[in-house]
Amino acid sequence: MKSNIELKQLVDDQRFIENMNKAFSDLRADYELTLDSSLEKIQELSQLHVDVKNHLSDLTSLSRKSSGTICGLRGTGKTHLMLLARHNLNSTLWESEYDSNLCIYLNMKRFCLPDSYDNDTFNRIFSIFIYEELSAQLLIILKAMQGKNIIQKIQNIFRKKKKNIQTSIRDTLVSIFNMIMVAREGNEQIRKIGQGSFEEENINKELYEITTGLQISLKELVPDLNLNFGEEEINEISKRVKEKNTFVQYLNVKSVRNELINIISLLGIDSITFYVDEWEKISLIDKCQERVALYINQIMDDPLYFWIGVVPYRGGLYCLDNGADLQHQINLDESLIFEASDKERILCINYFKEIINKRLKYYFPDKSYTYNIMFNSDDNFAKLVVASMGNTRDFGTMLLKCWSGYQTYRKSQLSPGRPYKYISNQMIVDAVKDNGDKKFSNIEADRDVVKVWNDIKNFCVSKKSSHFAIEEKNDILECLREPEFSELIYHRLLHMRKTHVPAKDSNVDSKLSIYAINYAASYSLHSQEKKMSFITEYKTIHDRVRRYIYNPKKILNQIKIQNGEIFPCLNCSMAINPGIMKAAWEANTCPYCGGKIYRTDD
Repeated sequence: MKSNIELKQLVDDQRFIENMNKAFSDLRADYELTLDSSLEKIQELSQLHVDVKNHLSDLTSLSRKSSGTICGLRGTGKTHLMLLARHNLNSTLWESEYDSNLCIYLNMKRFCLPDSYDNDTFNRIFSIFIYEELSAQLLIILKAMQGKNIIQKIQNIFRKKKKNIQTSIRDTLVSIFNMIMVAREGNEQIRKIGQGSFEEENINKELYEITTGLQISLKELVPDLNLNFGEEEINEISKRVKEKNTFVQYLNVKSVRNELINIISLLGIDSITFYVDEWEKISLIDKCQERVALYINQIMDDPLYFWIGVVPYRGGLYCLDNGADLQHQINLDESLIFEASDKERILCINYFKEIINKRLKYYFPDKSYTYNIMFNSDDNFAKLVVASMGNTRDFGTMLLKCWSGYQTYRKSQLSPGRPYKYISNQMIVDAVKDNGDKKFSNIEADRDVVKVWNDIKNFCVSKKSSHFAIEEKNDILECLREPEFSELIYHRLLHMRKTHVPAKDSNVDSKLSIYAINYAASYSLHSQEKKMSFITEYKTIHDRVRRYIYNPKKILNQIKIQNGEIFPCLNCSMAINPGIMKAAWEANTCPYCGGKIYRTDD
């Protein structure tokens, strides 16, 4: 229902302005590291989240007994999805006799490495990382175990599993403190080779507080309860871990798996699932992704599961196999593609309307505001949706820019004629251009990436189309992993729109992937200079775009030739890499045509 309130009536209301800024500023912000430990933030996020295509319920359900990946560009909501699913899983611990799953969130931004290390040291550092995160997040869960209801549930489950609640909780606390001390001692050793990890905390005090709280909560149900976890025992654990470097034995991969299974047994649950986020952040660290993947592969098996949040073409999964080791994939990039069909177009528009509506309801609980207070034209709103390319963060960035532009407009001297009551088309255009400029600023310092971007744009202009096809051949798809292409994908200048599409021409045997250049970054080409059309219907892709096949190998070869990395054969022009084809280069004999690769003085 359209609101009777107009935006112009609220633009001078300071409270309204402040709440509007709060409502939409975090849509464009990167994930804050404190969010995963703040229950208040998680509850807020739960109220603001729009579950497109049931991804949240799917992830929550699939995480209980399987592993997988959550794939999507930055800003598609991987982190929020993980945090909400983790909250769903952990808040239902001990709800039933079966499928009780503990979920631990691992943010790879927090994973610190020294300047130099071997594989054994790497494994120890990652073991420390797991222990620190597991113990910290378990303590948060134990702190929340207050009140009769939760304790009653735990007691019922433990009774059915013939486990003693007093012994189990006490042993769990001992195990947690043991992990904390192992991690602390391990960190001391790591500091000696040049890298500190985390600041020490007064963990003794925290454990006393938790023990006391649990003692009080459980006393009514277990009158003779005595957790018997005092300072003397804490000191004994600390001493044992330090003696003769005993902590080292806890840091090998097999011991970590055993400790995790021990925690499962002590808590009376069925499994532990780890959400590994910000996977792309370690792609630029030499062999880091590969080593973490190998580590995960060694401990991942029932009842330990892993879900990894990946950005396309930003590193890889190495020994972890999609479909086998990681059985499921949730692809967020495929969720909101405006041009996929009429049904998808409606879904996209409704999704972004719901984002605005939920945020307005949260920040203005006493009002009935909807997106209509900002937009009186569905066509204008749809332009913003198309420009977002289905990316929530980009949508939020442009929406906030529109809101800022409207405030500036209303507070300045208004132009003659009827003033705008809502966000206007020009304000949307300005926001779109600004977003495009920001995207380009991320790559403009890299000459080779800019060359690839310009080559793709020129190809699109030649076909008068924003969308184009790439053959799904291994050597072609591998080109997208090269830095020149992966940077464009990472900074959301290049977007995958559909895969496994049959070619239009019968002489092309392979399937095609459909890609599109970013709407905002190419705005002048399709909206001002009219050099191409920005496609918003799948019919056009089906009828025309399947013929527009772009070969990324050509521009990469040109760049490598210009940079002196490869040389074209004098006779057949095939690319010769002296580093790989050393024998052919030294013999000056082309392996393709048999002629000379390069001219010689004689």
